[in-house]
Amino acid sequence: MKPMHTEPEVLAGAAQAIAGAAVELEDGLAALSATVTSGNPWGADEPGTVFGAAYTEVLSHALETYGSHVQQLLGAAEGLADWAAQVVEADQRSGELFQSLHGRLGG
Repeated sequence: MKPMHTEPEVLAGAAQAIAGAAVELEDGLAALSATVTSGNPWGADEPGTVFGAAYTEVLSHALETYGSHVQQLLGAAEGLADWAAQVVEADQRSGELFQSLHGRLGG
């Protein structure tokens, strides 16, 4: 098994890209919601009211689903950013430990 090599800069960059995608999706959903929820284009008669009610229910579910995707993307971005920070911190601690050992050995 090969040892795992992690580049914190790549992880941090991916975290930023994913967070940016989440923000874009959230903005797009807000714009879509504002567009499709304004007014009642199906009319106030019985068929328009029935269709409008079904449409609103489906639309609400779809917007909630996509909204949860925004939260998942933000969670993934946060996880990657935390991972990058942990790698940097572990590398720093390891470096300090090796320096300490080197000093104790008379180096």
